[in-house]
Amino acid sequence: MNPNLSRRSLLRAGAGTLAAGLLAACTTTKSGTTTTITLNVAEVVDYGNAILSFSSTAINVSFVASAMGTANLALANTVIASLKSALTAFQSAAGSSTSVSYDSASVKTAFDSILADIEKVDTLIISTITGTATRLSSNVVSEAKTAAGAAATLIDLLKAMVDVSGLRLRSAAPVDPDAAIGQIAVFVTTMP
Repeated sequence: MNPNLSRRSLLRAGAGTLAAGLLAACTTTKSGTTTTITLNVAEVVDYGNAILSFSSTAINVSFVASAMGTANLALANTVIASLKSALTAFQSAAGSSTSVSYDSASVKTAFDSILADIEKVDTLIISTITGTATRLSSNVVSEAKTAAGAAATLIDLLKAMVDVSGLRLRSAAPVDPDAAIGQIAVFVTTMP
């Protein structure tokens, strides 16, 4: 037996186990043709706030702001404000609950708004960093690229909460959400 094949199989199995574990707090139940999705409020808020912190910091990094240009920078500021509002609306809809049903109209509206905003963060900010970072080299670029990868992981996890077809992480090695939040925290605290 080829040892690389065994390692590859082990990594795939580990990634599948990790993915299942990451979504354990988010449940999907089906009764007939009705599917109910339950969201973990703390995870949604934590992931959303980390993406918000990343975005707010990233647009103030000179190479990111320069690469984005004035129009996209203004649009990014609008998206960041919208994400902040969407997170507040989600928390209001959830109240003091630790988990909420995505099927609730107010929760669904707020969560869908979060998803729309994080998709724009992905398109505007993360894509700029990953595209620009290939041509530049410095500690700032390296930290921005690491934080962008962490933010992309959290975006994937938020999307996966309501994607009943299964988790699809972009990264080859799935990152623990707490580690991703930690990477973003380092980025936020080290950037000027």
